[in-house]
Amino acid sequence: MKTNSLTLKAMSIALAVAGFALNSQAIPTFISGAISFSGTATMNGTDFISATKFSLFQDVTVGAESALSGSYVGTHDALVTMTPFTWSPPTASTPINPLWTFVSGGLTYSFDLSVLHLDFASPTGILLSGTGTAHITGFLDTVGQWNFSAQTLKLATFTFSSTTTAIPPAVPDGGTTAVMLGASFLGICFVGRKANIPKV
Repeated sequence: MKTNSLTLKAMSIALAVAGFALNSQAIPTFISGAISFSGTATMNGTDFISATKFSLFQDVTVGAESALSGSYVGTHDALVTMTPFTWSPPTASTPINPLWTFVSGGLTYSFDLSVLHLDFASPTGILLSGTGTAHITGFLDTVGQWNFSAQTLKLATFTFSSTTTAIPPAVPDGGTTAVMLGASFLGICFVGRKANIPKV
């Protein structure tokens, strides 16, 4: 009888450990943090009033480590491929899938631009912004905000800078933890109840 009791206790502990182990397995998380880029852009004109699109992006790289945060830490200096697009009118090119992409540490990072806004334009400067979806291998797709700024002095080719900030949803645990803990405790209760059933 004592041996049966010890066996049942061991089974209870095993069920509890199994429940916690299942719950602690790696679950994909949302992307967080911000990333910056800089590079060279060429537009189809010599000022931001007459021009309507970026026809080429060159030498685009991820910014310094100090400008990166969250899921983007460690990607500084990676070479970035950026898709040329039309900003006037802002709806001419969207959606842009992807707007930018690069590989770092074996992971692919990218951003799809869904909505583009022309916030400011003068002959020598432009500010753009937009929203879309950030992607990183192994992470959940996450809503993000994108910003772009550039200045030029009557030149078709000039340097630019941009940032993308991921905005993970503020949602509580979807119930996975509660389900797994509940299953563990049900297993313990079941085994304990079975142990108390007298033998005939």
